Amino acid sequence: MLGGTGPAGRQIVTQAIEAGHWVTALARRPERLEFQHPRLTTAGGDVAADDQVLARILPGHDVVVSALGRGGSLRAEGLIARSASRIVTSMERAGISRLVFLSAYGVGGSAPHAPRIFRLMFRLMLADIYADKAAGEAIVRASGLHWTILAPVVLTNGPPSGHCRMAEDLPIRGLARVSRADVAGCTLRCIDDPTSFRSRKVVAQ
Repeated sequence: MLGGTGPAGRQIVTQAIEAGHWVTALARRPERLEFQHPRLTTAGGDVAADDQVLARILPGHDVVVSALGRGGSLRAEGLIARSASRIVTSMERAGISRLVFLSAYGVGGSAPHAPRIFRLMFRLMLADIYADKAAGEAIVRASGLHWTILAPVVLTNGPPSGHCRMAEDLPIRGLARVSRADVAGCTLRCIDDPTSFRSRKVVAQ
């Protein structure tokens, strides 16, 4: 699990443990996870800057989930593109093919019919962040991995809704939102679903 100390990553880690998975959470500051469990291992490292950290961590794992992000910052600093390159290379070397990669709705112009308020956000506030995410998505798409890219709409800290929608072409109206808890549930559902391989899915309530 990459980005396990972020708001979405914590939800994925928690739900994965509850579902019976064994999880290794890699983060620059793993102590921020503030969660302990016999099936959870934490490790420190910076995926975007260290070529060797994934080589040390990946052996023995079946799936990589990336929820890396810049938090509330509007400056990307190339985080996703630099990380995606290292993730793909390291997975290929380790013989791991399954990757679930969290991105965002509208990245790379992928929401041409989005409501106007979304399109304004993409072009103004989120331009740098989205350009970086688009570069990361391109690296993932060009790989030979069994990847799934999840593109949630505006994220909230609400509870699971029990009726989360996930599809490649999902109609979105207004300022659509989805809880991080729902995104975590969709992430876990995708892991063993071969119909989601090499597809990009919008996630919304």
